[in-house]
Amino acid sequence: MRVFLTGHKGKIGTSIHRLLLEEGHEIVGFDILDGNDILDANAVERAMADCDSVIHLATLLGHDQPNDLKLASGVVGTWNVLQAAEKHQVRRVVYYSSVNAMGLFQGEDKPDFLPIDETHPCRPGRAYGTSKYLSEHTCRLFTQRTGIATVCFRPPAVWTEKDIQHIKEARAQKPEFEWTPFWEYGCFIHVEDLAHATLCALTCPDPGHIPLLVTAADITSAALTSRELVDKLLPEVEWRGGPEYDADPYRSLVDCQRAQDILGWSPRYRWRP
Repeated sequence: MRVFLTGHKGKIGTSIHRLLLEEGHEIVGFDILDGNDILDANAVERAMADCDSVIHLATLLGHDQPNDLKLASGVVGTWNVLQAAEKHQVRRVVYYSSVNAMGLFQGEDKPDFLPIDETHPCRPGRAYGTSKYLSEHTCRLFTQRTGIATVCFRPPAVWTEKDIQHIKEARAQKPEFEWTPFWEYGCFIHVEDLAHATLCALTCPDPGHIPLLVTAADITSAALTSRELVDKLLPEVEWRGGPEYDADPYRSLVDCQRAQDILGWSPRYRWRP
């Protein structure tokens, strides 16, 4: 398979790039570090020639980036990628959205219920999350019109082994670091799990258009269980968890069962052994 991969030199992109090569696929990388800009529609179209599938990661991210550029990079950049995908008649697009499309992370709002799943209403109010939310809907309309499948991932914080070790050390020194200045529901995903989910999204049966939450199977808490943390930090939020939280007390508070069912994927890396 010949895969067009935007943002292939970033943390996530490099892991996906390596895995695709290991699986025998050909990659056409498109990254701003090489002077390739997703806001240049003609450049995107030229580079995508003869590709079978698309993985779209590239976007502006960071608190120091102007909001108008974040929105343009997310929405217009995704539009350019989809227009090129239609012209070249690729068979599938994997788009990297974010949990921030839901408007419930980084202290933006409290959830209506826990655990969170794809049925939860989205209400982003910041430029980055809004760009992801609008791009998801652009993908949905694109699939309805063209029949080309679009899988939209909503990952939380994406960590390497080095990231995980650093965070564990910080929490050992200051336990409240886990929920200060805001609590991210203890969710994360290992970059290698995300790369494998991406491969599954390219090869699974045609899902049409679908947004998918993808997380590690457990939370990052050092001591308190998932339910104990909810009772401590968000006691007013409706609890919808079932007996699965008795079987696995540290089970993730972001439910990625839909991704496991659709993709035939499951996370391998946990916070604890």
